[in-house]
Amino acid sequence: MVVVLIGIVILAIIVYVGILAYQQRIRRQVAVLADKKASLVAIPLADEVKLVGQLSLTGQSLERFETLQNDYADITKERFPRIDTQLKAIKDASRGMNLVQLRQNLAKVTILVNQTDELVQTVQAKLAELQEIDKQHRQAVHDLEQKYQDLRKTLLAKNFAFGPSIDGLEERLSELEDNFDTFTKLTQTGDHERATDVLTQLKEDTASLEDLIKAIPPLYKDLTAIYPDQISELKTGYEQLTAQHYRFGDTDIPGLIQKVADQVSGNLATLADLRPADAKVVNERIADQIDQLYTRMQTEIDAKKPVEENLDNVARFIAHAQNQNQSLLTELDRLSQNYTLDHQELETTRELNEQLRAIDGIYQRDVQDLTGKSATFSEVLTHQEQQEKDLKQIEEQQTQILKSVAGLADEERQARETLRQFDFKLHSLRRQVENLNLPGVPQDYLDYFFVVRDEVEQLATDMDQPQIDMEKITKQLLIIQTDLDTLGEKTDDLLDSAELAEQLLQYANRYQASHADVAQASQQAKQLFEQDHQYAKALETIATVLDQVEPGSYKRLEDAYYQRKGKPKPQPDDQSK
Repeated sequence: MVVVLIGIVILAIIVYVGILAYQQRIRRQVAVLADKKASLVAIPLADEVKLVGQLSLTGQSLERFETLQNDYADITKERFPRIDTQLKAIKDASRGMNLVQLRQNLAKVTILVNQTDELVQTVQAKLAELQEIDKQHRQAVHDLEQKYQDLRKTLLAKNFAFGPSIDGLEERLSELEDNFDTFTKLTQTGDHERATDVLTQLKEDTASLEDLIKAIPPLYKDLTAIYPDQISELKTGYEQLTAQHYRFGDTDIPGLIQKVADQVSGNLATLADLRPADAKVVNERIADQIDQLYTRMQTEIDAKKPVEENLDNVARFIAHAQNQNQSLLTELDRLSQNYTLDHQELETTRELNEQLRAIDGIYQRDVQDLTGKSATFSEVLTHQEQQEKDLKQIEEQQTQILKSVAGLADEERQARETLRQFDFKLHSLRRQVENLNLPGVPQDYLDYFFVVRDEVEQLATDMDQPQIDMEKITKQLLIIQTDLDTLGEKTDDLLDSAELAEQLLQYANRYQASHADVAQASQQAKQLFEQDHQYAKALETIATVLDQVEPGSYKRLEDAYYQRKGKPKPQPDDQSK
């Protein structure tokens, strides 16, 4: 029982201490809120309200100020007293035991203090804003007044620099000054809300007017001083050049000059409408057209001297090309009597003759125009440059054609010499075979021999034609040379095989009595040699059996044969042919 009582006492003590601590905490929070409220009271809102009230505001600005006055009255007459009352009540109640109610009341007054703080800051900021706007507007009145005075002085002092734009600029300035008067009145009466809207538009319109005043003079100067002088110079220059017999082809110089003059006049109207951006585009177009006119005239001036200097050179070049072409035609006609011209040399040369005739026709017309003072120098110069280019190309073609046919006679002589050598070689090979007194010649050798012989005879026939096709002859020479080389190899193979076969058959006689296989192989080889005329097979048959009876005998006899003949021993590939 005693323990329970002790526990109850301890618990009561703890609860009591806790309550005391919480009450103390509440009083500290009340003190913090009281200090915050005191700081709000210390803000000189009354002085600021009084200062703004002296601005003589009207309109929406006055409505805003009156709203701020109401907020100020609410702060000082309602919110501050209510905060004091609620804080005092909480402080008095903090000695009691109703902690829940105490916490709720503290939360409410905290919200009230914070809201009042925000309202004080808002009122103070908006009061300052009204003062700043009033200050800015009054400064703007002073600045704009000075600026418009300066603009007016500029328009009066330099009205000559604006030309037809001056009326529009002065009208714009008058409109600005009227709007400025409205702004000044609104500022003086304190209607800053409406004054702000007017000021924004004033700034935009003023900047636009300043841009016009800056942009128009150089454009006007070009239109009234620079371009007219250039137009006058172009007219004078054209008159002088035509008097000196310069011509400009299809280019209507006077018409183009007048077109530029019309654009100048029209662009002055654009400036009068205060559209400098459009006027600048047209000015740039006018300047470009004037440059083109100067360039066109200068082109004719620059072309005259080279045209006159080129006349004789072009004439000589044409005459040289015509003479060379005629000589080439004569040579080709002569060669065509004896040779076939396979690459349209005659046709091409005749086409070149037509080109030369056309070139000369243009040249003669240009000479007539120059003599009659009606030539356009730049056109004649263009003709001359193209003529020189075409004549060089024609000369190159003439050279190529002449080079292609120049060696036909030499080629014919060389071909006839080669034909003679072919015929001699063919007869030499035939004699070599006949001198060996063979029982016969293999048919495949005869067939190849006759093919080569026919090729040589056909070449001789083609060479004896009244008109020789040297391109065809050259191809035949290459083919015959290859075939004749092959025939020579076949002849060597035939002769070597036959002679070696005879020697090996004689050598094999010593073994016929003692070796039946040698006797049989000798009989077979003789059959191949004497009746079939297959000398290579006969050699192979007897050589094979001899190497079996006497190893190395064939190689020894073969080496001795080629050494005696004084020619290199054929390689295996050669022997296989």
